[in-house]
Amino acid sequence: MGGVSIPTGGVNAAVSTSPALSLPERTLLRLALDLGALEIGGPLTASEQQLVDEVRTTFRTAPATLADVRAAIVDGEDPLGSWLCRVRTPARRRAQGAFYTPPALVDPMLDWVLSHDLDRLIDPGCGSGRFAAGAVRRRPDLPIVAIDLDPFATLLTRATLGVLRARAVVIYQADYTTFDLPDIPGRTAFVGNPPYVRHHDLSPLAKEWVVRTGKRFGHTVSTLAGLHVYFYLATAARARPGDVGCFVTSAEWLDVNYGATVRHLLLNSLGGQSLHLIDPRAVPFADAMATAAIVTFEAGSSPPSMRCQSVASPSDLGDLRTGREVGRGILERARRWTQVVSQRPSQDGPASTVRLRAIARVHRGTVTGANEFFILTGQRARDLGIAAWCRPVVSSAEEIFQSGGIIRDGPERKLLLDAPPDLDRGAHPRLDAYLRSGEQTRGNEPPICARYICQHRHPWWYLGRASPPPIIASYMARQAPMFALNPDGLAVVNIAHGIYPTSPIAAEQLAQLATALNTGRDSFRGHGRTYHGGLEKFEPREMEALLIC
Repeated sequence: MGGVSIPTGGVNAAVSTSPALSLPERTLLRLALDLGALEIGGPLTASEQQLVDEVRTTFRTAPATLADVRAAIVDGEDPLGSWLCRVRTPARRRAQGAFYTPPALVDPMLDWVLSHDLDRLIDPGCGSGRFAAGAVRRRPDLPIVAIDLDPFATLLTRATLGVLRARAVVIYQADYTTFDLPDIPGRTAFVGNPPYVRHHDLSPLAKEWVVRTGKRFGHTVSTLAGLHVYFYLATAARARPGDVGCFVTSAEWLDVNYGATVRHLLLNSLGGQSLHLIDPRAVPFADAMATAAIVTFEAGSSPPSMRCQSVASPSDLGDLRTGREVGRGILERARRWTQVVSQRPSQDGPASTVRLRAIARVHRGTVTGANEFFILTGQRARDLGIAAWCRPVVSSAEEIFQSGGIIRDGPERKLLLDAPPDLDRGAHPRLDAYLRSGEQTRGNEPPICARYICQHRHPWWYLGRASPPPIIASYMARQAPMFALNPDGLAVVNIAHGIYPTSPIAAEQLAQLATALNTGRDSFRGHGRTYHGGLEKFEPREMEALLIC
């Protein structure tokens, strides 16, 4: 950042601070205006204009600060975006899917895109404009369209591109998935980092759009898909044969069920050219626990293979045209692409081995939707007078790792609230009082009963009647899964999976199964879904596919 710092003062004391913007945000936005944000990119939207009006009376930025910021932008830095990442909390940026892309990823992606003869470049979900700015620095005359839903971000993009004196740029504060992008003759490139927003935070209307759009491509889209899948579909809907693109997203779509949409698009209409997976132990995005996969594509093409590579860190990416050729047929048959890209061996074994699914089923632990409400210490449950409505529970994966293969009940074990659905609350006033506490707002937080999981249960407190699993398994850690017998019939919440033999088996055979699973646990590494930092997660069907002796 070349020593540039955000000025902390400068707000006109006669003007009250808007509740919509913090003091650092007002100062940063005033800086963007002083850099020329209003002089480039086309007309402002109403949302952008509202922000501008809020800071017009704020003191102007000091000339020395303006000079330093301009110099940093010209030198290839993104001081405005970096400042925004500091003045907005990671939690707030996560809600918007705003994980800004580091230069180690931006540069090779732009190298690939700009190696083509282009007539226009689209930066969807532009954030502070890192891809658009990088393109302007290399090709000042290239027409560029930058789009983002956040009006603050689009104003920062305007300021950065204004400093760079972009000659043919239009900036839209809009929803990329539904934005009416004008057609042009010639080739368009799509390049960027689609926002990562989980399906829980997407509206019913957005989910209707993604299902409807998926049908256009002959694919049923899961409503569990995150926003980055929507961006792939929106791009496929807009791209014309010959258009090219390069996106970096979380890598989870390579393996999860909802990711079949992206895999389908790359093998069909989008014409995937290459796939580059960054080792999950690397840190591709600052302060975000996220993996990264970079894809290049040419719409309308049908290459016989894709170039695939797995690299240890973003700095190892190099030329995105390189990589091992993986045949289209291999990718079409593979349900999970991480193993293909990373060249992990399949978990094959001798004839004496069998997959877990042949003898057992794996189910998730109970999803409460509010563990802090439903899980209590024994002492707290007794103090509240609700211990009679609780049962012992395994509430931490660490309990499984420390169990030595058998997990037992005991006086220190936590309890799970297990009230029945037909409860006569009036007959049990102390339990009713506790349930009423879950129906009341807490400060600015909604009540427990209004949370996503709880509001889809009837009544909201009833967790169902899952039978205790004979074997309990950890499913997410930076080590292989651990398995433990559950002779005391403890309940399990969703920090673990339960393993249920498909046929009744004797206690001795059950113990042999648990021993076989723990003996072979090292061979299970690499057959789940790997996330940032080497964290590996096994979904129930993936655990059922494990081979045991």
